Amino acid sequence: MNWIEKYIDIFQCPYCKGELYLDKDKNKLVCKKCKRVYDIIEGIPILLRY
Repeated sequence: MNWIEKYIDIFQCPYCKGELYLDKDKNKLVCKKCKRVYDIIEGIPILLRY
């Protein structure tokens, strides 16, 4: 279990404040509410839009 899996419950979508879940196949965080997808780069979740 990596640290993201351990602390997933404290992450929230910066856009809609929805709950995020970890898509292990794609190594991304996905919002359950608005379906936005956030990359995980070198183990760091990128929750900012760039």
